[in-house]
Amino acid sequence: MGPGGGPRRGWWALRPRTLGACILSLSLAAILLAWAVIGASWSLNSDWFVFTRDAFSDLGGARSCCPGLYNYGLMGVGSIIVVLGYCIALAAPSKLEVAGGAYVALAGVFLGLIGYYHAGTRPHVFVSTWFFLQMDVGLALVAAGLTRRRAGGLAFPALLASMEAFPVAALVGVLVGWPSAAVLEAYGVLVIDAVVLMISAEYYRGLAAAHGPAPQAVGPGAR
Repeated sequence: MGPGGGPRRGWWALRPRTLGACILSLSLAAILLAWAVIGASWSLNSDWFVFTRDAFSDLGGARSCCPGLYNYGLMGVGSIIVVLGYCIALAAPSKLEVAGGAYVALAGVFLGLIGYYHAGTRPHVFVSTWFFLQMDVGLALVAAGLTRRRAGGLAFPALLASMEAFPVAALVGVLVGWPSAAVLEAYGVLVIDAVVLMISAEYYRGLAAAHGPAPQAVGPGAR
Protein backbone atom coordinates (compact mmCIF):
# COMPACT_ATOMS: atom_id res chain seq x y z
CA MET A 1 0.00 0.00 0.00
CA GLY A 2 1.32 3.35 -0.94
CA PRO A 3 1.35 6.48 1.23
CA GLY A 4 -2.16 7.63 2.04
CA GLY A 5 -3.70 4.32 0.97
CA GLY A 6 -3.14 4.85 -2.73
CA PRO A 7 -1.70 2.50 -5.35
CA ARG A 8 1.73 1.06 -4.73
CA ARG A 9 4.76 2.95 -5.93
CA GLY A 10 8.08 1.78 -7.31
CA TRP A 11 9.89 1.22 -10.57
CA TRP A 12 7.16 -1.26 -11.58
CA ALA A 13 4.26 1.09 -10.84
CA LEU A 14 2.03 2.82 -13.37
CA ARG A 15 0.37 6.19 -13.00
CA PRO A 16 -3.05 5.75 -11.32
CA ARG A 17 -5.00 6.91 -14.37
CA THR A 18 -2.99 4.59 -16.62
CA LEU A 19 -3.41 1.73 -14.16
CA GLY A 20 -7.18 2.15 -14.18
CA ALA A 21 -7.21 2.15 -17.97
CA CYS A 22 -5.04 -0.99 -17.99
CA ILE A 23 -7.44 -2.84 -15.67
CA LEU A 24 -10.44 -1.96 -17.84
CA SER A 25 -8.62 -2.71 -21.11
CA LEU A 26 -7.28 -6.07 -19.88
CA SER A 27 -10.76 -7.05 -18.68
CA LEU A 28 -12.31 -6.27 -22.06
CA ALA A 29 -9.48 -8.03 -23.90
CA ALA A 30 -9.85 -11.20 -21.82
CA ILE A 31 -13.63 -11.30 -22.26
CA LEU A 32 -13.56 -10.64 -26.00
CA LEU A 33 -10.71 -13.06 -26.68
CA ALA A 34 -12.34 -15.83 -24.62
CA TRP A 35 -15.63 -15.63 -26.52
CA ALA A 36 -13.82 -15.27 -29.84
CA VAL A 37 -11.90 -18.49 -29.14
CA ILE A 38 -15.07 -20.32 -28.07
CA GLY A 39 -17.05 -18.99 -31.04
CA ALA A 40 -14.39 -19.80 -33.63
CA SER A 41 -13.80 -23.28 -32.23
CA TRP A 42 -17.53 -23.96 -32.06
CA SER A 43 -18.03 -22.79 -35.65
CA LEU A 44 -15.22 -24.99 -36.97
CA ASN A 45 -16.61 -28.02 -35.12
CA SER A 46 -20.30 -27.38 -35.69
CA ASP A 47 -20.72 -30.72 -37.47
CA TRP A 48 -20.58 -32.56 -34.13
CA PHE A 49 -20.52 -30.04 -31.25
CA VAL A 50 -23.92 -29.59 -29.54
CA PHE A 51 -24.20 -26.89 -26.88
CA THR A 52 -26.78 -28.79 -24.84
CA ARG A 53 -24.86 -32.07 -24.92
CA ASP A 54 -21.13 -31.45 -24.93
CA ALA A 55 -18.59 -29.43 -22.96
CA PHE A 56 -16.62 -26.44 -24.22
CA SER A 57 -13.47 -28.36 -23.30
CA ASP A 58 -14.38 -30.94 -25.97
CA LEU A 59 -13.40 -28.25 -28.50
CA GLY A 60 -9.82 -28.79 -27.37
CA GLY A 61 -10.02 -32.58 -27.24
CA ALA A 62 -9.44 -35.46 -29.63
CA ARG A 63 -12.68 -34.96 -31.58
CA SER A 64 -11.86 -31.37 -32.49
CA CYS A 65 -10.58 -30.52 -35.94
CA CYS A 66 -8.33 -27.82 -34.49
CA PRO A 67 -7.72 -28.38 -30.75
CA GLY A 68 -4.79 -25.99 -30.76
CA LEU A 69 -7.08 -23.04 -31.50
CA TYR A 70 -9.06 -23.66 -28.32
CA ASN A 71 -6.19 -24.77 -26.07
CA TYR A 72 -3.69 -22.09 -27.05
CA GLY A 73 -6.51 -19.56 -27.00
CA LEU A 74 -7.20 -20.41 -23.36
CA MET A 75 -3.52 -20.03 -22.58
CA GLY A 76 -3.60 -16.57 -24.13
CA VAL A 77 -6.67 -15.56 -22.12
CA GLY A 78 -5.06 -16.99 -18.98
CA SER A 79 -1.96 -14.84 -19.56
CA ILE A 80 -4.12 -11.71 -19.80
CA ILE A 81 -5.91 -12.65 -16.56
CA VAL A 82 -2.58 -13.09 -14.76
CA VAL A 83 -1.59 -9.53 -15.71
CA LEU A 84 -5.08 -8.28 -14.78
CA GLY A 85 -4.77 -9.81 -11.30
CA TYR A 86 -1.36 -8.19 -10.87
CA CYS A 87 -2.73 -4.79 -11.88
CA ILE A 88 -5.63 -5.14 -9.43
CA ALA A 89 -3.20 -5.97 -6.63
CA LEU A 90 -1.04 -3.02 -7.66
CA ALA A 91 -3.98 -0.62 -7.59
CA ALA A 92 -5.59 -2.03 -4.43
CA PRO A 93 -5.44 0.09 -1.25
CA SER A 94 -6.80 -2.73 0.96
CA LYS A 95 -5.55 -6.19 1.90
CA LEU A 96 -8.82 -7.80 0.75
CA GLU A 97 -8.35 -6.42 -2.74
CA VAL A 98 -4.67 -7.41 -2.84
CA ALA A 99 -5.60 -10.97 -1.86
CA GLY A 100 -8.36 -10.95 -4.45
CA GLY A 101 -5.98 -9.79 -7.15
CA ALA A 102 -3.59 -12.61 -6.23
CA TYR A 103 -6.40 -15.16 -6.54
CA VAL A 104 -7.40 -13.71 -9.92
CA ALA A 105 -3.81 -14.03 -11.15
CA LEU A 106 -3.67 -17.62 -9.88
CA ALA A 107 -6.95 -18.36 -11.64
CA GLY A 108 -5.33 -17.13 -14.86
CA VAL A 109 -2.57 -19.71 -14.38
CA PHE A 110 -5.18 -22.44 -14.00
CA LEU A 111 -7.03 -21.27 -17.11
CA GLY A 112 -3.78 -21.71 -19.02
CA LEU A 113 -3.46 -25.17 -17.48
CA ILE A 114 -6.90 -26.06 -18.86
CA GLY A 115 -5.40 -25.53 -22.30
CA TYR A 116 -2.32 -27.57 -21.43
CA TYR A 117 -4.22 -30.38 -19.72
CA HIS A 118 -6.92 -30.50 -22.37
CA ALA A 119 -10.02 -32.70 -22.43
CA GLY A 120 -9.08 -36.36 -22.10
CA THR A 121 -6.12 -35.84 -19.76
CA ARG A 122 -6.31 -36.84 -16.09
CA PRO A 123 -5.78 -33.37 -14.49
CA HIS A 124 -8.35 -31.68 -16.74
CA VAL A 125 -11.35 -31.81 -14.38
CA PHE A 126 -9.22 -30.63 -11.45
CA VAL A 127 -7.72 -27.60 -13.22
CA SER A 128 -11.09 -26.67 -14.74
CA THR A 129 -12.87 -26.76 -11.38
CA TRP A 130 -10.13 -24.84 -9.63
CA PHE A 131 -10.12 -22.13 -12.29
CA PHE A 132 -13.78 -21.30 -11.63
CA LEU A 133 -13.42 -21.65 -7.86
CA GLN A 134 -10.35 -19.42 -7.60
CA MET A 135 -11.75 -16.85 -10.01
CA ASP A 136 -14.97 -16.56 -8.01
CA VAL A 137 -13.10 -16.34 -4.70
CA GLY A 138 -10.73 -13.72 -6.10
CA LEU A 139 -13.51 -11.58 -7.55
CA ALA A 140 -15.53 -11.89 -4.32
CA LEU A 141 -12.56 -10.67 -2.28
CA VAL A 142 -11.95 -7.73 -4.61
CA ALA A 143 -15.64 -6.81 -4.60
CA ALA A 144 -15.75 -7.13 -0.80
CA GLY A 145 -12.81 -4.76 -0.50
CA LEU A 146 -14.43 -2.27 -2.84
CA THR A 147 -17.72 -2.52 -0.95
CA ARG A 148 -16.02 -2.12 2.42
CA ARG A 149 -14.45 1.17 1.41
CA ARG A 150 -17.64 2.24 -0.40
CA ALA A 151 -15.88 2.57 -3.73
CA GLY A 152 -19.01 2.93 -5.86
CA GLY A 153 -22.45 1.70 -6.80
CA LEU A 154 -21.26 -1.38 -8.72
CA ALA A 155 -19.18 -2.87 -5.90
CA PHE A 156 -22.04 -4.46 -3.92
CA PRO A 157 -23.80 -5.98 -6.97
CA ALA A 158 -20.42 -7.44 -7.99
CA LEU A 159 -20.04 -8.94 -4.51
CA LEU A 160 -23.53 -10.47 -4.60
CA ALA A 161 -23.03 -11.93 -8.08
CA SER A 162 -19.66 -13.48 -7.23
CA MET A 163 -20.92 -14.96 -3.95
CA GLU A 164 -24.09 -16.42 -5.48
CA ALA A 165 -22.43 -18.03 -8.51
CA PHE A 166 -21.59 -21.40 -6.97
CA PRO A 167 -24.71 -21.78 -4.75
CA VAL A 168 -26.99 -21.01 -7.71
CA ALA A 169 -25.10 -23.45 -9.94
CA ALA A 170 -25.37 -26.17 -7.27
CA LEU A 171 -29.06 -25.47 -6.64
CA VAL A 172 -29.95 -25.65 -10.32
CA GLY A 173 -27.91 -28.83 -10.63
CA VAL A 174 -29.80 -30.47 -7.75
CA LEU A 175 -33.31 -29.28 -8.64
CA VAL A 176 -33.44 -29.56 -12.44
CA GLY A 177 -29.95 -30.47 -13.58
CA TRP A 178 -27.80 -28.69 -16.12
CA PRO A 179 -28.44 -29.95 -19.68
CA SER A 180 -24.71 -30.09 -20.41
CA ALA A 181 -21.31 -29.07 -19.13
CA ALA A 182 -21.18 -26.37 -21.82
CA VAL A 183 -24.35 -24.71 -20.50
CA LEU A 184 -22.94 -24.74 -16.96
CA GLU A 185 -19.61 -23.38 -18.21
CA ALA A 186 -21.37 -20.63 -20.16
CA TYR A 187 -23.26 -19.62 -17.00
CA GLY A 188 -20.02 -19.50 -15.02
CA VAL A 189 -18.19 -17.50 -17.67
CA LEU A 190 -21.06 -14.98 -18.02
CA VAL A 191 -21.13 -14.39 -14.26
CA ILE A 192 -17.36 -13.89 -14.25
CA ASP A 193 -17.62 -11.49 -17.20
CA ALA A 194 -20.31 -9.41 -15.47
CA VAL A 195 -18.40 -9.19 -12.19
CA VAL A 196 -15.10 -8.39 -13.90
CA LEU A 197 -16.70 -5.56 -15.87
CA MET A 198 -18.30 -4.08 -12.74
CA ILE A 199 -15.06 -4.28 -10.76
CA SER A 200 -13.00 -2.86 -13.63
CA ALA A 201 -15.41 0.04 -14.06
CA GLU A 202 -15.08 0.86 -10.34
CA TYR A 203 -11.27 0.86 -10.51
CA TYR A 204 -11.24 2.92 -13.68
CA ARG A 205 -13.63 5.50 -12.24
CA GLY A 206 -12.09 5.50 -8.78
CA LEU A 207 -8.48 5.89 -9.89
CA ALA A 208 -9.39 8.65 -12.33
CA ALA A 209 -11.52 10.55 -9.79
CA ALA A 210 -9.06 10.23 -6.92
CA HIS A 211 -6.26 11.85 -8.87
CA GLY A 212 -8.19 14.54 -10.66
CA PRO A 213 -8.16 15.53 -14.32
CA ALA A 214 -5.20 14.83 -16.54
CA PRO A 215 -2.58 17.58 -16.42
CA GLN A 216 -2.87 20.19 -19.16
CA ALA A 217 0.04 20.96 -21.45
CA VAL A 218 1.51 24.39 -20.85
CA GLY A 219 2.74 26.19 -23.95
CA PRO A 220 4.89 29.26 -24.28
CA GLY A 221 1.82 31.50 -24.60
CA ALA A 222 -0.04 30.06 -21.59
CA ARG A 223 -1.03 32.47 -18.86
